Amino acid sequence: MELILLCHAATRAMKTGHFPTGDEPPERDARAQLASLHALPDTRVIASPARVARETAAWIADTFEIVPAFDDIDYGRWRGHSIRETGEREPEHVAAWLADPDARSHGGESVAMLAARVAEGFASIDRLDAGRCIVVTHAIVVKVALAHALRLPLASIYGMNFAPLSSTVLERASPADTWTALNFAPYE
Repeated sequence: MELILLCHAATRAMKTGHFPTGDEPPERDARAQLASLHALPDTRVIASPARVARETAAWIADTFEIVPAFDDIDYGRWRGHSIRETGEREPEHVAAWLADPDARSHGGESVAMLAARVAEGFASIDRLDAGRCIVVTHAIVVKVALAHALRLPLASIYGMNFAPLSSTVLERASPADTWTALNFAPYE
């Protein structure tokens, strides 16, 4: 099975340094950049429930599933606020959240809570009968998914960075096997 974790298109919130709200549209139409990913017959496409993920998924497939396990992390009271201003107002809380997977100073989900949800998403993928699966999701979800798939410590996500429309390709022979990372490159 091949699993492609695709970061959704850029949003205005990303470009202006704000925590997402979940209903942002893509900043621009980037379907031409994703032409090589257009879903083949044996490909399952899954999207986060967030608008930008759904619209990105629609650029590569006529139909796709929405799976809440791959939704963005719940940023709690930080949702929609400027990242810089939040860091100035709550420096200890932001620092803790950026260093400790169990921190949830914002009242939303911790990274560890997100990881548990993403693990459930991986379990649902294991039940699919597909040779290829594309999951259109958020950068933080890709980080957590990669840590889960490669059995890395959850704190390893703090050293990862994924740009909009970048992809991570994982492969394995069967659900009993471990995942192997094939590449971490944007489809352009």
